[in-house]
Amino acid sequence: MIKHQYSSLSTLCAIVFFLSWSIMVSDKLIAQDTKYIQSLTISETGGIIVEDFESDSLGQLPYNWFEQRGVNRPYLYSEEIKKDYFYQIIEEGHSKDEVNKFLRFNGVIAKHLNFPLHQVTNLNLNDTPILSWKWRVWDVPAGADEGNNKLNDTAASIYIVFKVKKMALVKEVPQSIRYTWSSSLPVGTEISTFFGNQKIVVVGTGQTSKPIGEWLLFSRNLKDDYERLFEEKMPSTPLAILILSDGDSTSDITTADYDDIGFYPLGYN
Repeated sequence: MIKHQYSSLSTLCAIVFFLSWSIMVSDKLIAQDTKYIQSLTISETGGIIVEDFESDSLGQLPYNWFEQRGVNRPYLYSEEIKKDYFYQIIEEGHSKDEVNKFLRFNGVIAKHLNFPLHQVTNLNLNDTPILSWKWRVWDVPAGADEGNNKLNDTAASIYIVFKVKKMALVKEVPQSIRYTWSSSLPVGTEISTFFGNQKIVVVGTGQTSKPIGEWLLFSRNLKDDYERLFEEKMPSTPLAILILSDGDSTSDITTADYDDIGFYPLGYN
C-alpha cells in the first residue's frame, strides 16, 4: 500500500477548502427549496438508493443535490450562476426500454455537488456499509496528482462526510473519505490531509482501462475503510455525499460520468 503526506502548504489550502463549509452564502444565491430528503428508496436487494438520476431533467443539474455547503440547490440558481457548474444530466440508450440517465462533468473548473444525508431516517451504515457507484472516465486531467497541491485535480471523486469535528484552528472540520480516479497515482494510494481528517483513497487511475463507453462499477466497505483509516468506530449515519471532478490546477479539460450511487448490505457485488 502506498501512502503520501501533504506538505504544510497543502494543509493550509485544505483549511481554506473546509472553511467554506461554515461560510454563509449570500442572500442573492439562496434558493427557495432547501428541503432535504428524509427517506431513500430501498432496492430489491435491500440496498439504499441515493441517486440514479432517472427523475432529473435532461441538460440540467440534478435536483436533489446542493452546493458544497449543503445549503442551496444549484438547480434553482439563475442561468448565469449555473454556468459555473459544468455538470449536466445526459441520456443514452438504443431503445425506449434501455434509456438511462446519468450525470456528466465536462469542463476545467468545477464545484462540488452535495447530497445531504443527515436527515435521512432509513439509512444505517451498520446495516448497509457497502458504498456502490458507477464511473465512466473519458478524459483525465493530464499530469494531475492528488498528492501535490499544485496539481490536485481529479477525473472523478466521491466523498463520504461522516461527521464534523471541532479543532483549535477552525471551528468545524468535516471528517471524510474521498474515493478518487487519479490521473497518475496507482490504485491503493492513500493520502491523509487536513491533520488526518480527510483520507483520499485512489480506486482508479489513468485513462479508463475498459473500452470507451463502458461503465465501471465500484464498491467499498465503508466500515472497514473508516475504522482502518481513522482508528475509531464508524458513525452509523453519514452527513453527506459529495462529488467533484476538476482540472483547474492543470488547466486541462476533464470528462467523467456518474451514476447509480447507493449503500448496500454485506455481500453486494
